[in-house]
Parts: sequence; C-alpha cells; structure tokens
Amino acid sequence: MTTQADDAMGAIGASFGIGASIGGGIGQDAADAAASAAGMPRRRCRPAMPFNLPPGLLSATTVGSYLDLPAQFGPPSGWFWDITALTAYGFTAGAIAVTRNFPLVTTAGNPCAIEPVGAFTAAGVLTYPQKGMPLLDASERLVFTVTSALTGTAQVSGTVIAVPAERVSEYLGL
Repeated sequence: MTTQADDAMGAIGASFGIGASIGGGIGQDAADAAASAAGMPRRRCRPAMPFNLPPGLLSATTVGSYLDLPAQFGPPSGWFWDITALTAYGFTAGAIAVTRNFPLVTTAGNPCAIEPVGAFTAAGVLTYPQKGMPLLDASERLVFTVTSALTGTAQVSGTVIAVPAERVSEYLGL
C-alpha cells in the first residue's frame, strides 16, 4: 500500500512538473520543484570543488629520492582531480620532476616513469590553465622525484578541483 501512495505522489509530482517549469525553471530546476511539491526528497549532485593539497616534505636531496603519498596526492575513489597548480619551494638549487604513479628516475638516475606531469628547475609554481590537463582518476597519484641534487629541503603542495566521477563529462564539456 505504501508503494501505491508513493506512486500516486510521484504522479502528482510529475503533473506539477509542467507547471513547476514555469516558476521553477527548466530541466533540473523543474524536476527539483516537482519532487519538492510531491513531498519527495530531491537528489543533489555532488559539486565540483577546488581545494588546496596539503603540503608534503621532500627531505631527501639526492637524485632518485622521491615523495609518494597516495592518500595525499591522489583522489579518493569516486573522484577525479583536475590539477590547476603545483608549488615547490624551500630549495635553492636542483630539480624536481612530477609524474603519475611512479618516480621519474631511479637512484642511479635511470628513467622509470613514463608519464611526466611537470618539472621544477627552480622553486616556484607550475600552472595548468587548460581544464582537465592533467586529470587524475582514483587509481592515479602525483609523485615528486629529485632529478638534480637539491640544496635544501623541498616542500610541495598545490591546488586541484575535485570532480565527482559522475560529473566528469559535464565538467570537461564532453
């Protein structure tokens, strides 16, 4: 019997959908207004939201040393990260490579990773103004590798836009 009452409320809400579109907007706004008028809970989409990555400390300064913190520099399950800026500071000489999932070089200086994201040849900020470039999914993370010996400890951080997996196409305009 509860099902019939819910179906009836849904039918009433659907009938309000046409009228609600006049005062409630078109599309999702109309559907939200109809659901609200029928007493049904409205489903909200998780929003895309910018946030700052917590800083990480790259204290080893020799070639091949790396910082790999998956929980800190990779999105959780169900999310994508659009990297907008990365920052490295605190060192006065040397270079740091940023890659996906693996260090760029081994301690012997041999190549290891195949997906570079950027490089710091001096302390500063790398900006990524193009939406979705780079874009990390829940199976990926950023790894920071010393490629030329550092003088001083490097602190790395950045900014990203967290995008729910169900909205990534909308976010990228696909």
